[in-house]
Amino acid sequence: MTPNKRQVVAVAVGAVVVLCFAAIQTFMGSPWAEPIEQATEEEEILLREVFPEADIFSVKSGRLPYHKVYKTDPDSGENTLLGFAFLTHEVEPDEWAYEGPIEILVGMTVDGTITGIKIVDHYEPFGYFSIDPPEFEEQFKNKSILDEFEEGRDIDAVSRATITVEGAARVVRKGARQIARQHLRQEREGQ
Repeated sequence: MTPNKRQVVAVAVGAVVVLCFAAIQTFMGSPWAEPIEQATEEEEILLREVFPEADIFSVKSGRLPYHKVYKTDPDSGENTLLGFAFLTHEVEPDEWAYEGPIEILVGMTVDGTITGIKIVDHYEPFGYFSIDPPEFEEQFKNKSILDEFEEGRDIDAVSRATITVEGAARVVRKGARQIARQHLRQEREGQ
């Protein structure tokens, strides 16, 4: 084979390789992207209650454990980070209400907006009429983590259950702010 033919073959082979990688990236996502280790099916069912639009939930990670929440672009296959989901008792274990800690699942976007909360467990004697009704959880949707989260101001007050409501609101606020700080710190450190 003459030198000119070798060059033409080399360029053609290179073009085919580039086109193959472009096709793989277009149809399957980036071949260099790290796969996301996903939460269990059981966890995913609960996580969807605070982040229904998500496609992927990662396993928990971080010093203060949280799930990363992703949306997958149907055209490119790229995963976009939507936000985080965490359990309050894992982030703020010493935060109590009247009878003890209130376990709440919290969903939060990357810009610090609460997507929803779900009361998972508690031992509050007045919880059945203060934090268990769906109206309690609904008032947290679309709240900024910079809001006050104060009973009687931006959280509905409930007579005879002040400590319970304040404790639940406080643990959501403090937990969300802790996760946001941790994520920003990890981003700054390049993790």
